[in-house]
Amino acid sequence: MKARLVTGMVVGLLAVQALAQSDEVVRRGERFAIAEGRLSVILPDGWSKTDLNAADVAAGFATQDNRSSLFIREMDVGQGGGMQELLDATVANYEATFEVKDVGKAKTGDVPGKSRKWPAIFTTVEAIVKKGEERFEMRFYLFVFDTGSHLYLVQASTTQPVREAREAQIYEFLRSIVANS
Repeated sequence: MKARLVTGMVVGLLAVQALAQSDEVVRRGERFAIAEGRLSVILPDGWSKTDLNAADVAAGFATQDNRSSLFIREMDVGQGGGMQELLDATVANYEATFEVKDVGKAKTGDVPGKSRKWPAIFTTVEAIVKKGEERFEMRFYLFVFDTGSHLYLVQASTTQPVREAREAQIYEFLRSIVANS
C-alpha cells in the first residue's frame, strides 16, 4: 500500500514537472514568446492555446466558450507585397468565402520592438459565416504588421452580438504584441 502511494506520488510529480517544463504552459497575464521567439504576447483570461489551424499558423488561441478565436500567421517579407496588399487579399478572401456585410476603414498604428516601432494596419470585417445549414454573424479583427523580415497577420474573430468584455480582450491581446527584433 505504501509502495503504491509513493509510486503514485512520483508519477504525479513527474507529470507536474513535465507540464511545468513544457512550452505549452501559458500563464494568463504573463508575457510569453511565440513564433520561435520573434514575438511575445500576453494572453487574456479565459483564452488558451488551440490546435485548430495549427499547420498554418505561428500561434492560435481560443476562448473557453469557443465563441472567439485568434490566429497569428507569419510570412517572409521576400514573398512579395506589403501590409496593405496582405490586408486587401485577406478581405478579398473573406468576400469570396463569407457573406461580408461591412469592411471598416483601415487604421494605421505600430507594434513595439526592441530597437524601434514597426508599422501596422488594422480593420474589422462584419460577415455571416456558414457551416452547413448554420449561419453565424461574426466580427473579424484583422491586424497586419511588418518587422522588416516578416509580415504578420493577426486574425481575431468573435460571434455577434459582440460582448464588450470580449472585444476588450481582443484589443488587449493586440496591444500586448511585441516584436522581438
